[in-house]
Amino acid sequence: MKTIRLLLIFILGLNYSYSQKPIDSTVSNLNNYRWRIDVGFGESRGIRPFTDGYYSSNSQTILGTTNINSITVGATYSYSRLVAFKLDLGFDRFINKDDKSKPFEVAQYKTTFQAILDINDLLKYQNENSRLKLLFHAGFSLSTLQKIRSNISPVVGSKELNGGVVFGFTPMFRITKKAYVYLDFSSFHNYRQHYTWDGSYSKPSNNLSGQMINGSLGLTYSIGKLHKWEIDNKEIKKLEEKNEALEKRVGDLETMMNDTDKDGVADYLDSENNSVAGVAVDSRGVMVDINRNGVPDELERYFEKTYAKNDVKKQEIEISGDSKKVSQFTSKEDFLKRSINEGYITVFFEINSAKPNTQSLDGISFILTFLKANPNDSIDIIGYSDEVGNDNKNQKLALARANNVKKVLVKSGIDATRLNVISAGEDTSVDISSKDARSIVRRVIFKIK
Repeated sequence: MKTIRLLLIFILGLNYSYSQKPIDSTVSNLNNYRWRIDVGFGESRGIRPFTDGYYSSNSQTILGTTNINSITVGATYSYSRLVAFKLDLGFDRFINKDDKSKPFEVAQYKTTFQAILDINDLLKYQNENSRLKLLFHAGFSLSTLQKIRSNISPVVGSKELNGGVVFGFTPMFRITKKAYVYLDFSSFHNYRQHYTWDGSYSKPSNNLSGQMINGSLGLTYSIGKLHKWEIDNKEIKKLEEKNEALEKRVGDLETMMNDTDKDGVADYLDSENNSVAGVAVDSRGVMVDINRNGVPDELERYFEKTYAKNDVKKQEIEISGDSKKVSQFTSKEDFLKRSINEGYITVFFEINSAKPNTQSLDGISFILTFLKANPNDSIDIIGYSDEVGNDNKNQKLALARANNVKKVLVKSGIDATRLNVISAGEDTSVDISSKDARSIVRRVIFKIK
């Protein structure tokens, strides 16, 4: 028993060290095979009943003397990752271990049929490549007892059939792809036993019960093809739900962190998602306009620096070979017109939607401010769609987008006669397979007449 205890401590220590690092993926879990065979050697010790004057323990030691008196061979069938069944055959030989006990010698032949429960899988403890496996087993046993030698019993050599139950635990440690070494600790309980473990025979009227314990060290080896267990449907559904939830969270985070106008403020924090590139914005992504005249302050400073501080600067250009001179006027107003005509002021739309998105309302406000400041100007409102879908439908969608922008301006006080709507249909200038690129061409732009 001392040897067995030391082996168990050694195996548990090895499991701890191996569980701290990944196992080579080429080494497979034993439970992935349908069949395995077992061979074990150890000690069987009768606990009760004994006749007065007979006993199996050594009185000179605390836990008795270890005596290898048992051999077991068996086969195990794995029904699932959690449950297996095994049938085994065994032989035990009982003798006295102490001179103070009367001498005896009894042989037992036994067979058991048991169910096995994989504790690792039940508790979801460690991964399936773990070197250590812990099993619980329980079932039924049948055995025969036969006295081999006796000086007093008249029934020497006769056999008795006993029946009962058996249960125990089996720690296993994998040493190769298919092989484990194991320690097994089992307790047998017979409910019909007239022989005592020392070979004495009781009358049939004395329906005795018996108990025996067994500790064995052995080797188990898998045979047959590797089998891939099917995961329980509930487990699959649970894993799919977790995966979908994780994908949704990642998608939401990616969407939140988009920066459509590249102003350094993520869309989920950006109140003005179409700010002009290079123009300073505040923490909400809104272009800075302290004097609230509808023109970002940074653009105003650029106008003043580029076109002088006066509202209008006259330049005269002499045409070669002609005494005639042409006057050219440049101003803030001219620069604003050029910015509008070149598409810097844009209104964007969602897929299949003719309603401007919330972030684009500032673009419409910019045009409104310009038209009110320049009552003699009129404007073309030009709608676009991406290439996805039917051409005729996209043509109508582009026109509906332009009309909706016109309605906003009219309701804001601009005369409808100053506004001309045009459908430009599909914008084919971007890669149709790019979601982000398509979002840029679902738009309305403006041309000052």
